[in-house]
Amino acid sequence: MLLPPGPGFAAVGAEFIRGVAAATGIAPRLGDRLALIAEEVLAASPPSAGQVSLALRDRRHALRLELGFATADVDLAGLDQARRQDGEDTADVGLYLAARLADRLTTEPGVQGGLLLGFDLARAYPARVAEAPPQALGPVHGVPLEPDDATLALLVDWAEASGAGGPVFRTAARVLDQRAAGELAALVALDARRRPLGGLFWQPFGRRLMALSGPALLLPEGAGRAALATGLLDAALGRLARGSIQGLVVLEAAPDMPAEAFEVVGHLPDAAGGQHPVLFRALEEDPGGIAWVPAALRPWVTEQVRRLGLGRDIEEPPPPARATGAAMAAETDRAAGRVTLRPLLAAADAAAVAAGNVALFRGQGFSQFRAVLDLGRPEHAAFAEGLVQAGLAPAALIPDAAGDLLLLAATGTSR
Repeated sequence: MLLPPGPGFAAVGAEFIRGVAAATGIAPRLGDRLALIAEEVLAASPPSAGQVSLALRDRRHALRLELGFATADVDLAGLDQARRQDGEDTADVGLYLAARLADRLTTEPGVQGGLLLGFDLARAYPARVAEAPPQALGPVHGVPLEPDDATLALLVDWAEASGAGGPVFRTAARVLDQRAAGELAALVALDARRRPLGGLFWQPFGRRLMALSGPALLLPEGAGRAALATGLLDAALGRLARGSIQGLVVLEAAPDMPAEAFEVVGHLPDAAGGQHPVLFRALEEDPGGIAWVPAALRPWVTEQVRRLGLGRDIEEPPPPARATGAAMAAETDRAAGRVTLRPLLAAADAAAVAAGNVALFRGQGFSQFRAVLDLGRPEHAAFAEGLVQAGLAPAALIPDAAGDLLLLAATGTSR
């Protein structure tokens, strides 16, 4: 649907989203949340935004409301949670509410310029006790393959009960929905009775990258276990190398991941005070590119570019065109005590906004902080100074010729 911006058509947009949700079987509580987000964003959109497009996408494990603007020069700073103090501004209150209602908020350039806002709501899955794997599994029979739904669900159940593989190997129904939506792929190794012995997952990460998770292994310690991990990785590399994927990222490797098959591109701190490596493996030759790097980060990024042998022209980013109105999106994991910040809208006040976000979540008791800057987008550089001043430091550089991803990180509830 296309609608004019402003409060006059906000209720129309809300009813459209609520009606689409009801017609497609989406739970009323989720439909109401999405409708309220649409209403608040439309009501706060300025006349300069032009016609605003609304779309609702069912991704099975999550729902996404997309609002498209013909121009990127729109004032939606109220989406930033750190601006909550501007409570007397009705528009800012509505945008703040919209941001809080979403589980994840993203921005990306529109197809023909402009701006696309995405609000994700995760589906809830009933709690259940995962069954434990049997004692007498193995040995490996045949090569790793793409599993059917029943086998994939069994692998996830057994991995969850065993604590194997990491958080991606949890809640079988969610994993099946992610795969059905095309947002997760899996390889599983089987024994002679076609029971899963281990698996490896990958999911989209950035433009042409995939994030590997696992492996989740159900065999006991020993030579067979190490061989199983290597076999799963080799099979995954064989499949991915034939496609258009530029590289593989491992943010938090499971203990059995064959780390020698990757380059270490940085280290992320954990809540216990330790660090774990961030791994990367290129699947095609890096053609070179431009990295827009602010002065505060240039020495560290330059050193990493040289160490990794990347062809990069490191450029000073231009200042943002707008004086005010910067905003960041925050993705929180309260169980892990971690918040991940990403730029939404750039402006000259980006440094203050970035520092304000870190202070806000420190005040809420979060102990791990991450920020992701896309060095292929010069406007992201404006947030760097505030993040560094707030105690975050560069932690990892993930190569992508179209725009390297710089991870900054910190731990602790106070500086």
